[in-house]
Formats: sequence, C-alpha cells, structure tokens
Amino acid sequence: MRRKARPTPAELGLSAAEGRVLKDLKTPQRIQEFIVDGLKTNFEEEGDTLRSVQGVLNHRKAHCIEAAFTAACALWLAGEPPLIMDLEAHRDSDHVIALFKRNGCWGAISKSNHVWLRWRDPVYRTPRELAMSY
Repeated sequence: MRRKARPTPAELGLSAAEGRVLKDLKTPQRIQEFIVDGLKTNFEEEGDTLRSVQGVLNHRKAHCIEAAFTAACALWLAGEPPLIMDLEAHRDSDHVIALFKRNGCWGAISKSNHVWLRWRDPVYRTPRELAMSY
C-alpha cells in the first residue's frame, strides 16, 4: 500500500481540533518549538506510557518517543514523509527522533531532558551522519 502524501487529520484518527493544532505547525522549526515548549515532559510518574499522538495532544505531555511520533504526524500532515529513527544506547535509554529533509540534507526534531539530544539543523548528508551527531 502506498503512503498518502498529505492525509487528513480524520484519516490519522485525530479530531478536527487536534488536527488544527498540528496543521498550524507548518515548518520543522515550529514543530520543534511545540514539542519542547508546548508539551511538558512525561516523566511517567504513574508507570510506563506510550501515548498515541491523540493522547499526547490531550495530556500535553510527552517523552522522546511520544514527541517523535507527534512530530512525524505533524510533518505528515504538512505533506512530508513521517520518518522516525531509534538511536539505541548502550547502558542508557534509547533516543527517538523525527527526521526531515531540506535541500538534500537531513535534520531532526526531538524532545529530551538534555539539550544536546534535541534539534538538529538540516545539514547532514545522510541519516547515518545525522545519527552520529548524537
């Protein structure tokens, strides 16, 4: 099955209001700002979570994988491919990012408690090169 270039919010299981929140985020930079400033960090005080995009928008909280899924959904609603990369860590937690491409170069949107694990400008020639920057 071929992925639709620009789905509607309803096709992704989102309400009209939830779709409007994400569709207003028209650039990767705006998505990053929303992920970092518009969502509190989900510290999973009541146990492990893996909220859907809808759950993230309703709770206004996310940890890195929840934020990456939300960012990928916003990119998809903007007509870009919803790409996710899981960065496996040795003796630490994995980190998950949403990828985007500008002028042939790769960048990343992410949420983390650590500033150095967040946004990457689209200056990397390959996804591997981008991953190595983390």
